[in-house]
Amino acid sequence: MKKTFILLLIFFSSYGLYAYAQPLQVEVFDVKQSEVIKQIPLEENIRKEAFSLVKSADSLFPKLNPTPISGFMVKVPFEPEEEIETKVLHQKVNQVIFIFPEAEKPYMLIFNEKKQPMFYYFSEDHLSFLKHIKMEL
Repeated sequence: MKKTFILLLIFFSSYGLYAYAQPLQVEVFDVKQSEVIKQIPLEENIRKEAFSLVKSADSLFPKLNPTPISGFMVKVPFEPEEEIETKVLHQKVNQVIFIFPEAEKPYMLIFNEKKQPMFYYFSEDHLSFLKHIKMEL
């Protein structure tokens, strides 16, 4: 399980290596299949919805193992990076990974300034975001 999580982190953090060669993409990763199942261009409406979710960060994710057994993850790049200030988060964000496990509350992964992964719950309703990327729980 730990190996899978590390591989996911490496995969999702590889964004910076090719970001300037192509338009920004939203990527949907299926946890059970262990692969990207969808890539869509980052449109402004998707960016706004994602930013709204990030701004609603309200508490840290308390579990020791943040890797879900099933569900999907959605990587959204922010270029240029966005300054976020909430009661639990105050930093610039250049990428977020939303994690939607089956039958559990969704949460998100953001790397802090020291490139350490930090997991947060968000309070904003995520259904509109999922509708924009054409995904369902």
